[in-house]
Amino acid sequence: MNYTVRYVFDDGTYHYVFPYVQDVNDSKEGDKHIQIEGNRADGSLYIPGGKKSQTISISGILADADGFKDLAALMNIMRTQVTTDQATLTCKYYDPTLSGGGGWVNNWSYTVRRVGEISFSKQSFRTFTQEYSANFLVLVY
Repeated sequence: MNYTVRYVFDDGTYHYVFPYVQDVNDSKEGDKHIQIEGNRADGSLYIPGGKKSQTISISGILADADGFKDLAALMNIMRTQVTTDQATLTCKYYDPTLSGGGGWVNNWSYTVRRVGEISFSKQSFRTFTQEYSANFLVLVY
């Protein structure tokens, strides 16, 4: 069965669905701990710490058959709506087998903040497509 997957950014002001996502680096949980191994004895000392910072990276393609003018508008919309404000980033998939003809199901959802600028590939002439990428710091998981 095929599922349609989408990534939604919602900061309470803007609700932005990332178009044509090609790659997602999901967050990975981990601990910050220190392990000290002695050079004269067996064993080691383990000092537990808190949780590591997590990031999510999304990259994809903006596409428009009308070319440069519309791609520039799509880039500006993304810059405006994917803010650095605290927001919810959600991975959803459409399940056509749900009652009522199907519906969107949340796969995961994190409270995030965009870090850094949205990056647009310099290798594009922006005639039909433009690659993008954005990085998010997970604040609550």
